Amino acid sequence: MENSTKLASAVNEISDRLENELDSGLDLLKSLIGFQSVNPALTDSGFEKAELPAQEFLEEWLYSRGWDVELWEPDSEMLKDNYKGEPGFVEDRKFDGRPNLVARLPYSHNQRTLLLHGHIDVVPADESGWEVNPFEGAIKDNRIYGRGTVDMKGGLAAMLFASSAIADSDINPLGAVEFATVSDEEAGGMGTLALAHRLKNNDIPYSGSILGEPTNLMVAPVSRGILWGKIKIEGRSGHIEVNQPHWEEGGAVDAFRKGLKVVRAIDDLNREWSKRPDKLHSLLPRPCMINIAEFNAGHSPTSFADSSEITFNVQYLPQEQDEKGLGTKVKAEIEEHVARAAKLDPWLEEHPPEIDWIIDADSYELPRDHEFFKKTKEGLESSDLEFELGGVETHTDAGRIGYLAGIPTINLGPGEMRFAHQVNEHLAVENFLKAAKIYAALILAHLGMD
Repeated sequence: MENSTKLASAVNEISDRLENELDSGLDLLKSLIGFQSVNPALTDSGFEKAELPAQEFLEEWLYSRGWDVELWEPDSEMLKDNYKGEPGFVEDRKFDGRPNLVARLPYSHNQRTLLLHGHIDVVPADESGWEVNPFEGAIKDNRIYGRGTVDMKGGLAAMLFASSAIADSDINPLGAVEFATVSDEEAGGMGTLALAHRLKNNDIPYSGSILGEPTNLMVAPVSRGILWGKIKIEGRSGHIEVNQPHWEEGGAVDAFRKGLKVVRAIDDLNREWSKRPDKLHSLLPRPCMINIAEFNAGHSPTSFADSSEITFNVQYLPQEQDEKGLGTKVKAEIEEHVARAAKLDPWLEEHPPEIDWIIDADSYELPRDHEFFKKTKEGLESSDLEFELGGVETHTDAGRIGYLAGIPTINLGPGEMRFAHQVNEHLAVENFLKAAKIYAALILAHLGMD
């Protein structure tokens, strides 16, 4: 009871400080939004080293406030030697001018460390319909707008806002906060793989880690695994305005129509998955699904498509992972289903669709009886801050930190995931402030106080 009262009092003190200094927290967030840290793998040109200025800004900001800071570029060849074929590894990814950042702030004693982390890269903001400059951080109607406000610069700024408020107070946590930002999360997760390798090989005792992905401030111990793939369907071109003989007699085969058959087969599998218990999780609102992201076919308005290509996204759960943490079983099920469907069509039976797997991003779950989860729950409840439990429908980098680095991890951040990657991405100012209060409470709860 005494410890709970002490924690509640300290959290109230820091919360008051955060409310009084909210403008400085928002200024930090605006500064981060102002950097067009677009992942270069998601755009054609002009963003080859776009994450670098944002990381250099954070380096200077942290250093000026007493943090020990290091910028370092991941070693792609080392990662290939150690992790090829494992979650988070992406072939041919380069990191010249694309550093990760790790910073450490010892409050008093180094008895334990809490890791706060996330990614600095964002998706492009070149869609039409933006009502504001997506890299300005405009505030309208108590919301801050811009690419990355939700995913996930809002969480990063709130973490630093909270950590600094504690450092500027008379409260002495019994340990250190470590803060890390990675490049390349939005296109596979090689930056986090490099971070996890580094963390695994140091001798720092971590209480746990908080990944600031947008959960609308829910404590989310689970996130889905994600597969990206392409299905290539062969056809045969021919004049679209001319009556064609049967394909066995040399006639055209419309790869667009054949592709639609594959799409319908995927729809059939989705209907099956929607009823299967192994595709459901108690903290997630929907079963795992296969979603079509792109359908490309054809080369001329006067010709039948000689090929088509379907790009798709698959979700899977922790219990479906193999011993390496990959979605191998899910891949096999999809391959077998598409192959069976192809045998019902004479052309596709002779020219079976080819599946090319692009990315396998692992799922993650922290057991709810784990000490770090229980301490998180107790810390929020003791601080009179709402504890809400949920899950993340997308992939997050929690698995590499949790499984590879061996640091128990929760997802917890401001903003709703549905606004991520959208036109007019935005974050409520109130949500940002509450996130900072929650992070402050968890720093104090997990590290303890003098």
